[in-house]
Amino acid sequence: MTTQAALQAVRHGALLVQQPELGTVLVRGPDAKSWLNGLVTCDVKGLAVGQGAWGLSLSKQGKILSELNVVLTSEGIWASTARGTQSALLAALEEFLIMEDAELADGSAEYAWVALHGPLALNAAQAVAADTRAHLAPIDWTGCGGALLTVQRSGLEPLVRALLENPAVVQGSAEAWRCVRIAYELPEFGTDFGPQDNPHEASLDRRAVSWTKGCYLGQEVVCMQDMRGRVKRRVVRLDADGPPAVAVSTPVTSNGESAGEITSSCLSPDGARAMTLARVSTKALEAGALSAAGRSLRPARAGE
Repeated sequence: MTTQAALQAVRHGALLVQQPELGTVLVRGPDAKSWLNGLVTCDVKGLAVGQGAWGLSLSKQGKILSELNVVLTSEGIWASTARGTQSALLAALEEFLIMEDAELADGSAEYAWVALHGPLALNAAQAVAADTRAHLAPIDWTGCGGALLTVQRSGLEPLVRALLENPAVVQGSAEAWRCVRIAYELPEFGTDFGPQDNPHEASLDRRAVSWTKGCYLGQEVVCMQDMRGRVKRRVVRLDADGPPAVAVSTPVTSNGESAGEITSSCLSPDGARAMTLARVSTKALEAGALSAAGRSLRPARAGE
């Protein structure tokens, strides 16, 4: 699949992205919702069965332990975790499981995840979820619409087959999804941000954090950061004119001084520009005159 086709699907149809790298944490029991709600940035307590939320798990210091996608099912809470984080995340969560009537389990070997992005994503997912025994929740990562499905690994192939019978659904390759991610300024844990970053530095403070839900682990630090209004660095979308793509890990400079580095990169569908995500100091962003490998970089709007 071409990047252009993937972007068209996100804007007008549904782009199917399999995510085998995601882990799975299962939370069951009468207190599952209220307990998990106090430990993650998204509003879990307000969810009904069949609903979901995009959030983060933080340390007490407000640093990101993992990105999460939470799906509430009739059997409990299914949460996807970023690549390679589920074991450490389970251990961190278990420290806070004291008197609550809830239990944790690692479902990574049993469950797989499929995301659909685009305005027709939810309808496509709803049409097949029951027949394929998949758990479903609407989650919108791009602003164009979206849905997340989780299914036992033995049912993954039938689920994907059923989804692709819908002419509105197209399957995206890893390369196509990377370019869609960059276009919509969706940073990836372990690639564009990690455990050294807080939600503001990952540019997820207004996307994966609820500001109305009440207390959660790390909230005080996140709120103080927001009130100060000053962030050391941010993940931002930066483009350069013409090919080729800018190599990942290329240093970013501002007026000749070190400002950060490129974390994700691809060539635009028309080949007219290099699209990147970069971790850059806010001081350099304000100063401007950004460049990488001798090429000028300019901020770009998500979805361009």
